[in-house]
Amino acid sequence: MKKKVNVRELVEKYRANCDRISEIAAVCENENRERSAAETAEYEALARENQLLQMKMQAASAEYLRENPNARAEVENVIRENVKHGRKTEFTFMRSGEFAGIMVSDANSGGIIPLNIQDIIRPLEEGFILDKVGLPMPTGLVGDFVWPIYETVDASVAGEGVALSDSKIEFSKLTATPERIGLAIPVTNQALNASAGVLEMIVREVMPQAIRQLLNKIVFGLDKVANATYLAGPFANINAVAAKVAAGTTLTDEEKKYAAVVDLHATPTFVELNKRMKAAVLEKGIEGNRLCWVMTKSQQAILEGTPINSNGIYVPMIQDGRLCGLPVYTSNALRKVVVSYKKATISGSGSSATTTWADYTLQASDDIDFKVSVATDSAVSAALAGLTGVANNDIAQITVVNEYIGLGDWGYQPMGLFGSLRFIVDPYSQARKDSVDFVLNADYATKTLRPEAFILGHVGTATD
Repeated sequence: MKKKVNVRELVEKYRANCDRISEIAAVCENENRERSAAETAEYEALARENQLLQMKMQAASAEYLRENPNARAEVENVIRENVKHGRKTEFTFMRSGEFAGIMVSDANSGGIIPLNIQDIIRPLEEGFILDKVGLPMPTGLVGDFVWPIYETVDASVAGEGVALSDSKIEFSKLTATPERIGLAIPVTNQALNASAGVLEMIVREVMPQAIRQLLNKIVFGLDKVANATYLAGPFANINAVAAKVAAGTTLTDEEKKYAAVVDLHATPTFVELNKRMKAAVLEKGIEGNRLCWVMTKSQQAILEGTPINSNGIYVPMIQDGRLCGLPVYTSNALRKVVVSYKKATISGSGSSATTTWADYTLQASDDIDFKVSVATDSAVSAALAGLTGVANNDIAQITVVNEYIGLGDWGYQPMGLFGSLRFIVDPYSQARKDSVDFVLNADYATKTLRPEAFILGHVGTATD
C-alpha cells in the first residue's frame, strides 16, 4: 500500500529551514562578515533539504489535483467554513523550478490542500515592468542570493602560433537584502457572505494589484517608500545627487553615475528623447536588450497625440505602445506632486506696495485664499507674482506637479521574492467590527546593478 504523504509536515519543515537560513544571513549581515565554514555547511545542507522537500510537495500536489479536479472550489469552501467558525486559514505559496504551488491549511481536518498558484492568485509580474520586457519574477529565493554584474569580454585576432592575451572579466557581486512587504484588507462578514465573487476578487485581483502598485513605487519612485531601508529603484537617488550637484558638493564615483537628469521640453520631441535619453544610455556601453520607457499614462497620451515631425505624413511618437522603437510602461510613480503653503506680507501702499511670500505651515483654522498649480519648481515665483487682489496675511496653496520620463535596461534592476508568500485569512483581529482580515506578506528584494543603465528626463525644464 502506498504511503500517504503528510504535506503539512513537509511545509512546516520547509518553513523552519527557511527561517534558519534567514537567521544565518541576518547574523552575517549584522556582523559584516562572510559565513563561517560551519555556517556554510549548515546553509548548504538546509538548501539541499529544501530542494528535496519542494520535490515531494510538487509530487503531492500533482497527485492531489488528479484525484480532486474541483480543488479550487474546495479551497473557497474551506475558507468560508473557517471564517464562519472563527478559524484562521493560512496559505503558503512556494516555487520549485517551473512549478508554483499553494498549500491551504484546513483547520477543520488538519490537512493541507495543494493547488496551482495561478488558480488562486495571478502572477505578480503580470502587468508589471517585468512582463513588459520579458523577465520573470523569481520566487522562493533563499539565503544570501547574489546577483552578478558582468561586462563584455573582448575577443582578439591573432596569427598562427601567437599566444592570446588574457581577457579579463570584470566581476563583482551585490547581495540581495530582502525586506518584508505586505498589505491587509478588512472585509465585513456581510460582504463576504453576500457574494460568492467577493472572495475570488480579493485574492485574485485586489491583492496582486495592490502589491504591484507598491512595487511600482519602490522600483520607479523618485524617493524611497516609507519604512524602506534597502528597497529602492534606479531613480530614487537621482534627485539627491542633483541637489548635491547644485550645491557644488563633490560626488563619489558611484554618485556620478546618477548625476545626469535630462531637461526635456514641456512636450518632449522625438529627437530629444532619442538623443538625450536613449542614445545617452547606449553610449555608456549598455547593450539595451531590456530597455523600456516608464512614464505616466497622461504623458503617454500626450506623446500618442504628438507627431514625430512637424511636416510631412502625420506619424505619432508613440505607436502600438512603443517609443523610439522601445516599449512603454506606465506608472504614476513618475509624477511627483508637492503641496506647500506661502503667506503674503504687504509692504508699503498704493503703487509702491510690494508683496513678499514666505514659507508657511498651514494651521487647522486657516482659510486658503489662492490655489496655484505649476509644472515645475522654477515656475512658482512667476505664478505668485501674477496673482491679483492679494492682501496682507493671505495664504496661497502651491501645488508643484513634476512630471518625469524614465528609461532603463531593466535587466540591471533584478528583483525577487524570498522564501514563501504568506497569505492569511484572519477572522480574529477585526472581530469587534465583524470583519475578516485578508493579509498578504512577502520578503522582497531589488538592486540597481548598473546605475548608468538608467536615465531620467524632467519634463518642462528644457530652455533650448
